[in-house]
Amino acid sequence: MEARNREILKPPYVLALWHGRVIGSLMDNYDCGCVTMASRSNDGALAAGIVEGLGLKTTRGSGSRGGREALDEMEDMVRAGVPLAALTVDGPRGPWRRVKTGTIVLARRLGVPIYAVTFSTTRPRVLGSWDHMVLPGAFSKVVVVYAGPWSSDIPAKEIGAAARKVGTYLNALTEALDLEVAGREIWPPA
Repeated sequence: MEARNREILKPPYVLALWHGRVIGSLMDNYDCGCVTMASRSNDGALAAGIVEGLGLKTTRGSGSRGGREALDEMEDMVRAGVPLAALTVDGPRGPWRRVKTGTIVLARRLGVPIYAVTFSTTRPRVLGSWDHMVLPGAFSKVVVVYAGPWSSDIPAKEIGAAARKVGTYLNALTEALDLEVAGREIWPPA
């Protein structure tokens, strides 16, 4: 495994990633004590258990149920000293690769920068799930890359536009990394 640009990360911050590219971030942020969000569904309970077993903290909520409360909990935890909050910007149910505004809202409320993270692998396996989850194949090289920071000093009326910019950047970063590491685009263009 190789992690690139980790030195740019300056806590506290908010980390933005695609739901289908969460595995690489988990591999690189194992036991970091960060906080993330899992939905209140049964699948979310399973994900929360796995994430907590890896040394991360979770709040429970999503865009459709309890998201505001979960974002409030994340804010409180970062203010209390948790080094970062990581959010899958299109999770937990999509639409695929469309950024929701929670990441921007949280960073703005905290006054902390936003960083992006993605990963690619030499032997990808893509699941048939809504998020086209990418898993590294056995004995494959995994490359995780961080980018940013982006300021959270965003006027309220520009939150939607800022979220779209994060999505555009994450797509470009992911596509370029796939071409370099896997030798091809793993996901179709957004």
